[in-house]
Amino acid sequence: MGDDRVNADGAGGDRTPDEKELARRAAEGDRRAFAALYELHVDAVYRYAYFRLRSDAEADDVTSEVFQRALVAMPRFEPRRPFLAYLYTIARNVVADRFRRARPDASFEDTIGHASDHPGPEETSIRADEARRLRAAIGRLTELQQEVVILKFIEGRDTKEIARMTGKAEATIRGIQMRALAALRDVLRDEDLVPAEDLGR
Repeated sequence: MGDDRVNADGAGGDRTPDEKELARRAAEGDRRAFAALYELHVDAVYRYAYFRLRSDAEADDVTSEVFQRALVAMPRFEPRRPFLAYLYTIARNVVADRFRRARPDASFEDTIGHASDHPGPEETSIRADEARRLRAAIGRLTELQQEVVILKFIEGRDTKEIARMTGKAEATIRGIQMRALAALRDVLRDEDLVPAEDLGR
């Protein structure tokens, strides 16, 4: 799977007009409808997991587990709810479970610092190194700040969508985003990764 998912344009495909119908059918046990929903959203779920965990293998595992849990829980799904919001809720829980199992007493920052890396040879591109450092910097934010940054700047979601997905007010999301960007500026400025004024443009 790997970085081709992370660098893909868009946010896992535009929502098709019949997505609500697909969700309704999937909730009634239609496996083909669920497979169609999987194709629509698997990239978005993978990217979310990848930027939380920093590991291709773990992101793959989390993505699989998210859709397995979603399939089992489909009979209880409310089709009025956006299906991707439902998947993100499951993904948050799966990632949190992994952190608890890995190091019950560790902070998220500690855990992210020990996530498995795949360092390349010396000639590994600067861009790949910067992406790694950016993920590490995101890992130093609070859990909610991480989620807002990932949804906003990696998934390309708007404030209204993020508010709906997280259950927070839009004004709250804007405040979280502002604080998260300020924290990232400080981290990245200290590491000389990017000029502070370039972040959040």
